[in-house]
Amino acid sequence: MATVIDPSARNPIMGSSRFTKDELVRFVRTVNPSFKADIAEAFLTVGSKYGVRGDVALCQSIHETNWFRFGGDVATDQNNYAGIGATGGVPGNSFPSVNAGVTAQIQHLYAYATTTALPPGETLVDPRYSAVKRGSAVNWEDLAGKWAVPGYDKAKYSSLDAAMKAGDSYGQNIMKLYASMSDAVQATGALVVLDAGHGGSDPGARGFGIVEKDHALAIALKVRDRLLARYIVRVRMTRDSDVFIPLLERASLANQWGADYFVSLHHNAAGGKGFESYVYTGTRTKESGKRQDVVHAAVMAALGAFGAVDRGKKEASFAVIRETRMPAILIENLFVDNAEDAALLNNPNVIDKLSDAIATGIGQALGLAAKPSPEPKPEVPPVYADYPAGTPQWKVDAVEWLYEQGLLTDTSWKKQPDQPLPLWAEALILKRLYEKLLKA
Repeated sequence: MATVIDPSARNPIMGSSRFTKDELVRFVRTVNPSFKADIAEAFLTVGSKYGVRGDVALCQSIHETNWFRFGGDVATDQNNYAGIGATGGVPGNSFPSVNAGVTAQIQHLYAYATTTALPPGETLVDPRYSAVKRGSAVNWEDLAGKWAVPGYDKAKYSSLDAAMKAGDSYGQNIMKLYASMSDAVQATGALVVLDAGHGGSDPGARGFGIVEKDHALAIALKVRDRLLARYIVRVRMTRDSDVFIPLLERASLANQWGADYFVSLHHNAAGGKGFESYVYTGTRTKESGKRQDVVHAAVMAALGAFGAVDRGKKEASFAVIRETRMPAILIENLFVDNAEDAALLNNPNVIDKLSDAIATGIGQALGLAAKPSPEPKPEVPPVYADYPAGTPQWKVDAVEWLYEQGLLTDTSWKKQPDQPLPLWAEALILKRLYEKLLKA
């Protein structure tokens, strides 16, 4: 069955990857068994360097290359995974290596999503970087009509807006692939359902610039990402965007999915201060209460370090913990209308620590198995990767200086440091150096 997405959702290009190299490889190989693992690794390492979501960028390449099987204008040996420069019969740009091709794609995304300079020490590889209007597409959904023109099927829709409303535009289809990868990767482990309180027409509590529905969702998304990064676990959310889901429907979803644990995230208001947690009335001595002890302790270990008050572990008959058929907890993460609590909730560092603690508490309460850590790789200076084995460090340092100064830009020279430069290359270096001196 096709993955359905919220047409109003907007997913940022910048951020961290959620999935490991092995998970990406397994997903692609379900369709293309010959997919090479070094491509997946490059998306994660280069994406991390630029702060771009490398696992989503890989889904963009799945969309562009027919699961890395190519067959269109671009050939496999071009190492061009996103059709850069390719337009109707034109094969587009070629790159000397997997890493260079992935870097060009990540840099192109970076250009669309930001207005900042390349990270320190990075060399420009993307030949169309300067053609991008910087910061014009901060979300994957914004790429329709920009990276991909027109960005939708004109035979099916009268306009890009119509395609967007149907959830069938370029960026939305990338996110559908990402959602299907999430479902495929999360094939084993206990199922945790995260319920971000309120949403849509129901804003929840307000105070000091905080809207409960927004804060609850932001924390729930962080908790989800941390759970998936750390544990062998499946995670589903009652909502992952700003939509209204009735209380009984939230519980019904968790029941239908066969959840092992239900966690509802909220913020308090109307007088008071501190953190508290709830299980359904009469379950404090049962499994819900046992898990509550663990989650509550983990959260207070984090919030207590910032001076937050512990209001205790409580029972109540809230619908979402009453109607769910699995152990469930509802947590009230501080008071939005208390100045001290609100200051904590408006502090990104506190939110990160709180999200970490909730994920840790859930993992401990369920006894989740940790994901295996990747085998450590020998520490090699990164510049050596581009040079022939045995190249002395003094040669590497000298050639790297030319790149850092912008005097050399084509990375192919790194592969032949002992070869003489042709006259035109020497002249170009002297010209660029002369121009730098004139500006000095």
